[in-house]
Amino acid sequence: MRLNECLNHASVPTLQRIAKSLHVTCVPYSKLDILQSILEAWLDPDVRKTMVERWCSEWDAAMRRVVLQPRHAFAREEMASLLTPFGDGALERALEAGWLYVHPDPATKFPLVVPEDVQEACHDHYVKAWRAQVLKRCEEPPCVRDEEDAILVDFEALVDYVRGHDVRLTTTGAMYKRHLEQLMQLFEVEESLELPRWRFGYGKRAFAYPDRLALIYDFACDEGVLVEQDGRVEVDEARFAAWKSSLTVAKLRRLLRHYIATYRGAIPRLADVLRLVRRVGGDWLDLASLYEVCRPFVNAFYYDSAEDVWRIRIVKMLVHLGVARIGSDTPESPPEWFQTTELGQELLSQGDAESTADLTERRPALVVQPNFELVVVSPDPRLEDTIAPFVERIPSSGVRAYRILAHTVARGLREGHDFDAWRAFVVRHALYGIPQNVERMLARWVAGARGEIGADAADVQSGESWA
Repeated sequence: MRLNECLNHASVPTLQRIAKSLHVTCVPYSKLDILQSILEAWLDPDVRKTMVERWCSEWDAAMRRVVLQPRHAFAREEMASLLTPFGDGALERALEAGWLYVHPDPATKFPLVVPEDVQEACHDHYVKAWRAQVLKRCEEPPCVRDEEDAILVDFEALVDYVRGHDVRLTTTGAMYKRHLEQLMQLFEVEESLELPRWRFGYGKRAFAYPDRLALIYDFACDEGVLVEQDGRVEVDEARFAAWKSSLTVAKLRRLLRHYIATYRGAIPRLADVLRLVRRVGGDWLDLASLYEVCRPFVNAFYYDSAEDVWRIRIVKMLVHLGVARIGSDTPESPPEWFQTTELGQELLSQGDAESTADLTERRPALVVQPNFELVVVSPDPRLEDTIAPFVERIPSSGVRAYRILAHTVARGLREGHDFDAWRAFVVRHALYGIPQNVERMLARWVAGARGEIGADAADVQSGESWA
């Protein structure tokens, strides 16, 4: 819907408040005069520029995200979430400001509308400002790293390796280190196998594998190409044949979509970052100034600072996915320049065209690790109170982590807590589900604890009858 349609469906009181907010002179009791006066003001380039600058200044945090969306209509809850920083009554004030309107169809899924021409004007305002902030260079840097489609080559190398070897999994559900070392020798892009103590939030196997391999392996399992069964990894040949028949662009698009879905738990505004990068990309851009532009959408995540998230979780992974390449002035210096590839621009454009509810607030989430640790990704007292009966807290700095063991399960059952309801809650809030080895042990511990409780009850009853 465009501005004239939105104004036409608005009530007289709403139009009066909009005209007052925009300082438009009109006959306040004539809907036609108010509507025409607002439209005439909007069609004046100078007045329109003033309106846009005012909206983008007063509603900056919300407007930045609105202009990056590939749609114009929003759910009431997500718009209320966007306007949270502006305090109580922000939604009502936004509806009076002239850039947000109520959809004329009350049954629609997205009842709040930003007119297309208003969104486009604000979008152009921000893009112009973002491009002015980012430093550029005309010539290509002397040292460039471009992985192109190497991730697809290594995906097939992983599948070929599993097909040709008896790949068994540890009790935590990870491949043994000798397999990882052999894979690194086969891959076009090698990674260090030395991992930090805390690894969670970036995929189901991030606890055991380096970033790129974890992404490839998780994707292969999600696609059904690799199947974990009875402590082994096997290849589903039919799924792999279907994968090989796909076009390169389609494969990379699926990988990019998987990356966004996997990393979004830790980086809620990842989709916004990628949309922004597409709008300023194409040239060689200074990485530091590009980070400053993207910074409002980049958050710290436990052991990763905001800069770590930007450098390792976004820039490095976009290079791995063939979306971008990086450059430096000397082989020894760290990356200083960033450029989206032509293929990357195409992939990001396809994602931009997909209208998804990226702004919907995530429910509180946690990660269940194969070592029986539960890490709370989105801290929430209610979530932690709910999981408390069957876990014990792990003392640690900066990470809210818990451990579930046989004695904590037995304790929770003895205290009368419902384990099945607890497990269903964990499954609902776990980003990557419950690992198979944890599921197996939980079933064993619960059966054992319930047996002991039943035996104790029988002893009590026999004692009472004897008495």
